Amino acid sequence: FKEDIKLVVTSPDKIRGRGKIALPNPVKDFAQREHLPVITVSKFKDQEYKMIKSTMPDIFIVVSYGKIIPQDILSLVKCPINLHPSKLPLYRGAAPIERQIMDGVEDSAVSIIRVIKELDAGDIIIEEPFKILPYETKGDVEKKIVEIGIPLLKKAIEVSSNGECDGMKQEGTAIYAIKITKDDELIVWSFDGLNIFNKIRALSPKPGAYTYFRKKIIKIFKAEIANFVNSRPPGAVTNVFKDCFNIACGKGCIKIFELQIEGGKRISAKDFINGFKVKEGESFG
Repeated sequence: FKEDIKLVVTSPDKIRGRGKIALPNPVKDFAQREHLPVITVSKFKDQEYKMIKSTMPDIFIVVSYGKIIPQDILSLVKCPINLHPSKLPLYRGAAPIERQIMDGVEDSAVSIIRVIKELDAGDIIIEEPFKILPYETKGDVEKKIVEIGIPLLKKAIEVSSNGECDGMKQEGTAIYAIKITKDDELIVWSFDGLNIFNKIRALSPKPGAYTYFRKKIIKIFKAEIANFVNSRPPGAVTNVFKDCFNIACGKGCIKIFELQIEGGKRISAKDFINGFKVKEGESFG
């Protein structure tokens, strides 16, 4: 299969880390380690078109690319296909996993669709449903998608290589999963506990839902809804235990297990409690 890959196209290197060094994304890193031909594209121009055309491609496989591919490039193959992690036409767009978890969606799917000019609107070639469990994080769901998506892509490649690229039209009203912004990452403690819990799940392990404590940014990665009657204002610490603590929400409480202090590493709530001497009544937010 590896020898059939004529070209890998991915996004340019990004400045990362404290050293502000330009580093390749995981796709480029993998391609280089496996000695696969790879190019990075910020915008498709004539040079990129000619380079892609010169490989005489049979099929395009698009996964989490995040850019609109021009029609002249799509027209180079009979069946450009895309893996999308939602039950289309629901959650088209840039952040389908995060938005589904934020909305508390349980019934999802991995969809292989034909790539057309309109975003995530192509015919569905093959689809496999799966469940997002109420406690699963974005990282958990991504692992599921990989496990389902690899064999599903193989099936789709077999179908499309036989020239059978017809699929089912997407039915129903489209919902768009817009890109996650910094505002989306902020925890608003006046919201109800389920809403906050879903946000934490949706943004774990990256980028992390954040709040403030003693004027420092705190990211929360692991939490659960606490079975506790809340009498304190939103954002207040209601209970401190040995290995976790509760924070009041607009409705209910959230129990915190793992977090990260601004400039530090991810730590357990137990270490945070011991290090910061967290007390009941202190406020987050």
